[in-house]
Amino acid sequence: MITPMSRVVVAATDTSKEETLDILRRWGLLHILPLQTPENEQVSVAKAALASAQKALEALPSKPGPEWATREESDLLSQINNTTQSKKEAEEALAQSSAELKKVEAFGEFDPHSIKELQKGGINIKIYSAEEKVYKGGGKFVVEEFKRAKGEVFFAVFSEAPIDLPYTEIALPSKSVSELKADINNAIKTIEECEKKLASYAGKRTKVGELVVKASDELAFRAAGAGMRSEIGVCFIQGYCPKEKLASLNELAAKNGWGVSAYEPTENEAVPTLLKHKKAVKPMDALYSVLGITPGYKEIDVSSVFLCFFSIFFAMIVGDAAYGLLFMSVTFFASKKFKDAPRYPFHFLYLMSGCTIIWGILNASYLGLNTEGETMVVPAVLDIVKAGWAPEGLKNLASWIRDSENTKFLCFILAVIHLTIAHIWNAWAHRDEKATVVSQIGWLCTTWMMFFLARNMVLAHEFPQEILYVGIGGAVLIIAGAVLKAEWFSIGMLPLNLVSNLVDVISYIRLFAVGMAGYSVANAFNNMVAPLFGSIPGAIGAALILLLVHALNVALAAMGVAVHAVRLNTLEFSNNIGVEWSGNAYAPFKKNI
Repeated sequence: MITPMSRVVVAATDTSKEETLDILRRWGLLHILPLQTPENEQVSVAKAALASAQKALEALPSKPGPEWATREESDLLSQINNTTQSKKEAEEALAQSSAELKKVEAFGEFDPHSIKELQKGGINIKIYSAEEKVYKGGGKFVVEEFKRAKGEVFFAVFSEAPIDLPYTEIALPSKSVSELKADINNAIKTIEECEKKLASYAGKRTKVGELVVKASDELAFRAAGAGMRSEIGVCFIQGYCPKEKLASLNELAAKNGWGVSAYEPTENEAVPTLLKHKKAVKPMDALYSVLGITPGYKEIDVSSVFLCFFSIFFAMIVGDAAYGLLFMSVTFFASKKFKDAPRYPFHFLYLMSGCTIIWGILNASYLGLNTEGETMVVPAVLDIVKAGWAPEGLKNLASWIRDSENTKFLCFILAVIHLTIAHIWNAWAHRDEKATVVSQIGWLCTTWMMFFLARNMVLAHEFPQEILYVGIGGAVLIIAGAVLKAEWFSIGMLPLNLVSNLVDVISYIRLFAVGMAGYSVANAFNNMVAPLFGSIPGAIGAALILLLVHALNVALAAMGVAVHAVRLNTLEFSNNIGVEWSGNAYAPFKKNI
């Protein structure tokens, strides 16, 4: 559910400003809304400190090296950043010297300063490169060729008169060739030395990470102070806090001598969204975090339906029991390694893995093995249809699902159920708005008509005549709802919206298509390499090929989930229920370390 919020203003004396901020930060429940632009010198200094800490953390390699020297941790960030800067300067010097050397190395060892002295004495000297096929010599000028390579000629031209030839003139380097080579060697040594130093600092990654968080906390503190407003010795801080915590804030105010005013947020306020889920739905927080989406404060929290259908979509897209078992194993080992991490991301992955395993078992889908034939066939004990241990009802269900036409039909069933929930929920959420309720009932009717139409178009099932009347009635209700809302433009857009309604239903067929694509890729390669298993070298080669193919298939399945399973929930379903994911997450002012 979306937690109800109150907008609050806390008033304290100017002299207790920092103390007030510190107490509120320890309370940790106020989402700050600045009363003025949070900018001042202290904020600028805090921003620079955070940038410095982040830069140091980014510079550290993941693999620590041996200790370089004894270091004071209080100066750790500056040491890392100084080393990083030295490395950057050496890399720039290496790039510049290498570029200069590449241009002139064909001319051998020479000193550009000697050439410049000759030029001062009236002897013009220029060096050129030209394509062999267009090179015609220097004409009236004295020319000395130095090298021909890869279709290019490198030469020098001498004359007391001004030199102007239609070839590519090469600028003289800043140093001699030997000096450039020495600079390159010195730069390489400096870079290697800096990399060793940074590797030695990598063992302090945790400490540097803590410094980043500390700097972030300091910036938040300074920005909160800069966003406060002061008048006649009183300072004010504004923000949002959960309504259920107002009593706690009032107790804090009484204890510290503050004044507190609480307001109901207006319709146009950008109120932060705090989602509070029960344990069964808590795994959705992991997906929301990855996707970076949050429902608006006034929107509907669809997390429970999102999680339920996303699990089904995930299973149908990945589709392979072996892949599901792989995901579950990785999740298990990760949960054991990161024991202090929140549990809900692991619960989410367990749920997705478990649903995939169930779907894969029903389809006898194991690494793309055949269900019929003589080579690379699923063992009978793993095939529900053939297994003696499986009950008859389960066998019938598995047989039904394995028919591709039935799987397509299942996609349409999921579509109409998903969208029906959206329209009924939307109508219930706006039950005080007669026009919205009428419109949603209309869309519910047309959605069911589109279900039967899609079934007819894709699967050649008979279209019931009665459903046409249901659809027409739905269109009438949609028009009535638009009239009640005085949304005349939407009446003209109705034909296009009805087409969009049909597209929404048909869109769910992607679950079958993407899932079948993954199986087909794995199965095709299995059949291609099967003959190679007749010899040991062939078996090794086939195993390596299959390893790469299945790794690619897993990656494609993950992409399919990210694109299709997410889309069906955040676009098709959300559009019909009226969720725009326009919210900003509740981020209370608190210490993170």
